[in-house]
Amino acid sequence: MKKRYFIYLGIIALIALQILMPPVRPYIQLPGEVYPGSASWPIFGAVFGGWTNTAMAAVLAWIAVLVLVFRLNARSRTADEVPTGFYNFFEMIVEGAYNFAEGIAGQKVKDFFPFFMTFILVILFANWMSLIPGWDAIGLWEPLPHFEAEKQVTAIEADLEAAADVAEREAILASVEGQYGVDLFYESGHFSAESHEALLHEIEVEIDEQNVGDLRRGVFLLRAEETDGVKPADADWTIVPFVRPAASDLNMTIALALVAMVMVQYYGFKYLGIRGYLTKFFAFLSPGFIDQVKANPIRGMDLVVGLLELVSEFSKIISFAFRLLGNIFAGMVLLFVMAALLPIANMGFFGLEFFVGLIQAMVFALLMLIFMSGATESHHGEEEHH
Repeated sequence: MKKRYFIYLGIIALIALQILMPPVRPYIQLPGEVYPGSASWPIFGAVFGGWTNTAMAAVLAWIAVLVLVFRLNARSRTADEVPTGFYNFFEMIVEGAYNFAEGIAGQKVKDFFPFFMTFILVILFANWMSLIPGWDAIGLWEPLPHFEAEKQVTAIEADLEAAADVAEREAILASVEGQYGVDLFYESGHFSAESHEALLHEIEVEIDEQNVGDLRRGVFLLRAEETDGVKPADADWTIVPFVRPAASDLNMTIALALVAMVMVQYYGFKYLGIRGYLTKFFAFLSPGFIDQVKANPIRGMDLVVGLLELVSEFSKIISFAFRLLGNIFAGMVLLFVMAALLPIANMGFFGLEFFVGLIQAMVFALLMLIFMSGATESHHGEEEHH
């Protein structure tokens, strides 16, 4: 049988599956979902509030990169005289990336390339792994009323913590107590255990009556269709995926951005020295600066330019983090929504997201390389090696 017939059969099967089992409308949120029960774990629960599926995806991406590196490193020690297969392909990729980086960084590429290639691989694996079928559709059952109630209690605690004074805090407490008919005890940023459970229960009961979730049928979560504007009584479920695209969590992208910019500053100090690098931002540290300003007053503008450059160093962190987050999160939402409308529709966007995942990895690493190279060059184009 020709391959195209298998494709036709697969499309027909997806259409039939949609008719028999309507796909769930995606539940989309920006932060990574916390695994049910992980909030009580000794370390992750106390420090981070639980283990998220985006953190798990990041760990899996790192594991995949490490496995690839160690496997190819072992192969390099016993490689044939003429490498073949995937080893040969990957060697070609690394050599091409090295030559490309060398064209930007010159002789400093030996310092920069390990970071450049590592960032490409980690981000690329994190992005491409999210395209594996079932990657963010298989997970742990979660009663949606309880899930939503936990979020509302957390939001109420945040409002109390942000209250300007005691009077405003008392007003918020009185409003919540009147709405849910419970007595609350709040101290040090959190409700007491008894108050938390009582409030959680009342909110959960209220949400449960709304039937905001979908239907649990064996191992499947099915869309709960409304009849006269009302969902079935057992439409109370959702699924917390085991993994979700790692770069769709701001924690992941801002961590990468911070590491990148810390290394940019490190190499700036390494190549130009402490004083030489700081003169980029504080021109008055430059030897003879006062005399230069007297001779040419326009040089006084260097003080303003330096402060703008200092601000730009911090803005690069934001740019790094939100560029990657925005593109990957938008791609995730696109695939979710198209799959909910028609299962075969999102297949047309897999190629686009495959390409976006590659481009975002390359853009992130390339900008880091450019910033590293720029940080090692003085304003006068001269380098002081220390």
